[in-house]
Amino acid sequence: MDNQQYKVTSGLKLYEQVLERIKTMIAQGVYQKGELLPSEKELMNMMGVSRITVREALRLLSEAGVIETHKGKGSYVLIDGAQLVSPGAKLRDYCQAFLHSTRARILLEPEIARLVAQTATPEEVSRLGACVHDERAEDTFHSALVAATHNPILAEWFSQLAKLETDPALTALIPPARQRSVGAALMQQHQKIYEAVRSGKSEFAYFYMKEHLEYVLEAYREYFEIFY
Repeated sequence: MDNQQYKVTSGLKLYEQVLERIKTMIAQGVYQKGELLPSEKELMNMMGVSRITVREALRLLSEAGVIETHKGKGSYVLIDGAQLVSPGAKLRDYCQAFLHSTRARILLEPEIARLVAQTATPEEVSRLGACVHDERAEDTFHSALVAATHNPILAEWFSQLAKLETDPALTALIPPARQRSVGAALMQQHQKIYEAVRSGKSEFAYFYMKEHLEYVLEAYREYFEIFY
C-alpha cells in the first residue's frame, strides 16, 4: 500500500488529522474489528508526524471506544467500520439538538445555581452533595439543583432538555461524559458548584455553573466534529 496517500494535509490540528485518517481506514475496512493497527512508529512514518501527535490521536480513539491499546502489544480495533460511516440525518439532528440544548442551559442554569445557593435547605444541599460522585452525575446533579428551586416550570424545562440530550443510538462510541478524562473534570466541576451552594456563595455558584456548561459544550462540540 502506498503510504503517501495517508499524509496529513488538511487545516485541522495534526492529531485530529491523524485521528481522521485512522478513522477513515477503519471505516473503509483497511483495518477491521479485532485487528491490530500499525505501530506508533509505522503511523509516524505513514503520516509524517511526531510520536506525540500519534499518541494523542490514539488516546482520543481509545477514550471514545474505537480502539483499545495494550502496552507492549499495540492498538486493536474495537468496532466495525460501518459504525464510523458519516451519520444519517437523525444523528446529525441529535448533535445539533444537543448543542442548542446546552447553549440554552448556559443562559439559565448559572442563574439557577445562584438562586439555589441563596435558598437551599440543608436537606437539599445534602441531596446535591450525594449527586456529586454519582455515576450518572451529569444528569442527577443538575436534576437535584433544578429541583431545589421548587419551580415546576423549570423542572419541566430541564426534563425536556434532558430528552434532547439523550443518546439515540451512539452505541459504537463513548460520549465525553463517560470518558475517563472528561468524566473526572465534570466531577471536579460539580464539586466546585456544590461547595459554592453549600457555602451560600451565590456568585461563585453562578460562575462555576457557567464555566462547567461551557466546558460541556466545547467537549461535545469537538466530539461531534471529530467523530461525526
